[in-house]
Amino acid sequence: MISLPYQRYQIGQCIINCYDMTITSENNTVALPAKVFEFLKLLLLHPQQTVTKEQAIEKVWQGNIEVGKRGTGNAIWQLRKSFSELGQQPEDYFKTVTKVGYQLLIDPVPITKVVTHQQQKSDNKKPIFIGFSLALIACIAFFVSQTATKLTQPPINAQVKPERITHFEGVEERPSISPDGRFMAFQWRKSGTKGQLYIKNLQDEDAPLRQISMSHDTEATPSWSPDGQSLAYLRTTVDNQCFVHVRDLITNQDKQLDNACVSKGYLHSLEWSPNGKALAYVKATTDASAIFSYQFDTQEVTQLTTPLAGEHDLMMSWSADSTQLAVMRSQDNMQAKIMLYSLDSNTTTNLISDETLIIGMDWEHTQNQLYFTALREADFVIQRYDFDTQTLSAFHQDETISSITINEANQSLYYARHISQEHITHRSLKDGQIIKQLISSSRDLYGQYFTATNELIFLSNRSGNWELWLKRQNENMMLTNDIGMISIPSPSPTSSLYAAPIRTHGIDYNELYLGDTQNQTLAKIEQVKGNVRYASFSNDGSAIYYSAFVNEHWGFYHFDLATKKVSLLLDKNIKFAIEDDKNGIYYTLDNEPGIYYWAISDGSVIQAANDEAQSTHTKVNDSLRAKDWGSFFYQQNTLYYLERSDENDLIQKRDANGQITTAFTLPAMSIRNERSLASSTDGHLIVSMQGINDADIYRIPLSD
Repeated sequence: MISLPYQRYQIGQCIINCYDMTITSENNTVALPAKVFEFLKLLLLHPQQTVTKEQAIEKVWQGNIEVGKRGTGNAIWQLRKSFSELGQQPEDYFKTVTKVGYQLLIDPVPITKVVTHQQQKSDNKKPIFIGFSLALIACIAFFVSQTATKLTQPPINAQVKPERITHFEGVEERPSISPDGRFMAFQWRKSGTKGQLYIKNLQDEDAPLRQISMSHDTEATPSWSPDGQSLAYLRTTVDNQCFVHVRDLITNQDKQLDNACVSKGYLHSLEWSPNGKALAYVKATTDASAIFSYQFDTQEVTQLTTPLAGEHDLMMSWSADSTQLAVMRSQDNMQAKIMLYSLDSNTTTNLISDETLIIGMDWEHTQNQLYFTALREADFVIQRYDFDTQTLSAFHQDETISSITINEANQSLYYARHISQEHITHRSLKDGQIIKQLISSSRDLYGQYFTATNELIFLSNRSGNWELWLKRQNENMMLTNDIGMISIPSPSPTSSLYAAPIRTHGIDYNELYLGDTQNQTLAKIEQVKGNVRYASFSNDGSAIYYSAFVNEHWGFYHFDLATKKVSLLLDKNIKFAIEDDKNGIYYTLDNEPGIYYWAISDGSVIQAANDEAQSTHTKVNDSLRAKDWGSFFYQQNTLYYLERSDENDLIQKRDANGQITTAFTLPAMSIRNERSLASSTDGHLIVSMQGINDADIYRIPLSD
């Protein structure tokens, strides 16, 4: 830790407070992540001097070169962003010395006496979080109308400032409150490490954290037993196997109850019933995800919900009498709804429909109300549904809300608030060196390269909504404008055409659109039916491959651009597919790790679809995670794909003989999930990088 002679400084119109790592201007305060504040302290030590990147890596990141390179850029971005939020001009405070380092332009003035007026705190972490991982989640969504019983009202707690409960380096997520309200279990993922479970004493700020995790695996989604003596949680191993565990907090004994569970992003995918008799959690089924229960007395595992193929029940919350479950069901296009499942009658009824990106949910039992998140344009709103009056109202709005939980004892809601900044890099496949970067103060994701035009198409929230953007030489232009929720685009390898699944306003499924960056046109492909998932072009640019849900079944389709003919190729729930130069297809399946190869011995892909003897299907990879379903591409007779270890993100290459070698490595979890690798010119690739990833837990009262 960098030591300064004083704890408070003034630079320009801002007060720097080392006690709580904040910057204040007038009555506005911004809190900084620990590493960002350490970087600021380093600049304060050397005003009007160039602090080199090497100095920052050594002093702030303890000599970790790869993490430090990324962290230094993120830190200066965060400082500029914070000063902008405080109404200041960042260029008056900071200067970038190209390829060397950074300067603080103003001499800091130590503050040696206490300021008599009270400073009101207001944490303004501006970058918008969508989360996650799957995740955060990663995710793309837009405003949709609320169609519950009554229209949503403005947030009643809009003027109530949330109280920050945690402020550690890294991500604090998935809070769970003990039945007596005294303790909070949560997952803490420090930089470069796996998520581990901790317990915080909410009534004693001086009490140390208690670490619950004892393994080297990722542990998440804690849920308290009704007597407060045990925690249920999910453990995910390095090979992505998920297990349900219960730990006795008195004896510290741990027991595995089930396997094959699902833990996505920071979703609340495990909960102990209020009567203490059962656990509800998520497991993968064929082409779907469903809610299962574990009965403690009989040790019986039972499937409760029955989603259709392509539907995923990913969160649940118990009623007070343990006879019902509120269940969040989502689709690939982020369309979500909340249903009520009755254990007595084994029936499901719709409660709330046509929502987008629900990533937090909890049932408050005292007033019998359900709280859940919903996306409204660029902000998240916590909605409140009253079961007794069947009315829906907005409760609280923030830009970066993730998981939520209720403290019944003090009638408060706790939520995780994220800060994220993704960017896009153009790298060499030889050593991973950066050739170009696309970095802004917003979030730039999922870059795809046009070989024919030397352009980059990507998703960004620069305009306040998620839109398609185009990078053409030194120009950035917006291709869409509030058309709806746009999925990851796919460029043609031979022209300026691109394909993108889009859920336009007013419909609840994705349609396939064809765009052209040269004349900036975008039109729906009328011949393509069903709920379209992800698309890719054939190597010659004459056709589009895509997955779609048609007549209650998922299928893999081929659309001929010249004849406008649609052909069903495979009756499989394919997530994403690309063509190689041998007329074969590499593809991934929904909810399943690994890559498959469809080898076609003779004829076209359409002929092979009609004659099974002409083709074979082989699993060629087991290491691509299910949440990295699109992070692979084919270039120069080689398959490249993303593999993750505890220490690194690895870009692996599989040659024509099946030999696997490592092209280059990056720090662990520095590459985003989903479809974050894309082919570029020969010998190069496009990588969507994670950037800043930080989250704290906040509390807000349930009533004014």
